[in-house]
Amino acid sequence: MVFGYVPGLLFHPREAWQKIADLNDEQIKRLLPYPIIMALLPAAGFYIGTTKVGWTLLGKDVVRITEASAIPLVVLMYFALLGAVIFIGLMVNWMSETYQTASFPIKGVVLMGYACTPIFLAGIFAAYPIWWLDILLGCAAAIYTIYLVYMAVPTLMKVPWDRGFLYASAVFMVALVYVVAVLVGITLIWEYIATPVFTD
Repeated sequence: MVFGYVPGLLFHPREAWQKIADLNDEQIKRLLPYPIIMALLPAAGFYIGTTKVGWTLLGKDVVRITEASAIPLVVLMYFALLGAVIFIGLMVNWMSETYQTASFPIKGVVLMGYACTPIFLAGIFAAYPIWWLDILLGCAAAIYTIYLVYMAVPTLMKVPWDRGFLYASAVFMVALVYVVAVLVGITLIWEYIATPVFTD
């Protein structure tokens, strides 16, 4: 049941969100493992792509990083993705009072976890790192994730669509702040803590 909503979110998002919204609180809580498991996909794809397959720049030799240096990066990537879902999900719950709707922390996390489905699935393609393709897929996944957030908030949080648009826009702004903070953190970690070791 946890993964049963994925096809609907990809092809019929309005109906899929309505099905999730119709669940009671206990049933929603049982969906919490979804983002915990799905966040593993991009991390696993990154590990395979950077250590086993490798990538080329301008048609030159294949570049890879050692497994030992990839593991800290993969772990950090996993926690950054899961942290995004949890942090933004908690903000969804925190803002619910402002928009006069009832919520609880796990509900916000579940909302964000399912909304991030395109990003989780696109991350699988990191296993075969073709940079232009990965960038296109990443952008498409991010755009569709934003669309899912705007669809999810009014439906799952049970607010009118006009108020839901403002609510979802506030969630989107929180997500942007989180992304900027993570990018700064990645730069610092890459430079000073978990510098990758390249191999032939």
